[in-house]
Amino acid sequence: MCIPLIAQVVNIENDMAEVKLIEGETVRVSPALFPDASPGQYVLLDRGLIIELIEPEEATKMLEFYSELENMWAEEDARVGI
Repeated sequence: MCIPLIAQVVNIENDMAEVKLIEGETVRVSPALFPDASPGQYVLLDRGLIIELIEPEEATKMLEFYSELENMWAEEDARVGI
């Protein structure tokens, strides 16, 4: 399963976007699919591309969902002894 990363656009320069991942790391990705992306916007990333622009409320909901998934996986790993 592929889960897109959530990030916030920091800067766009020379056909590349600098984005800050939720974990705090800053990376450069291509905004080719969404050239109208702008600093401050939340985006979904996959394979070095911005694949969707999302509203802050949607980003919050997705982060809550990802946290729930992480907790479920940790509980399952503990249950099966991984």
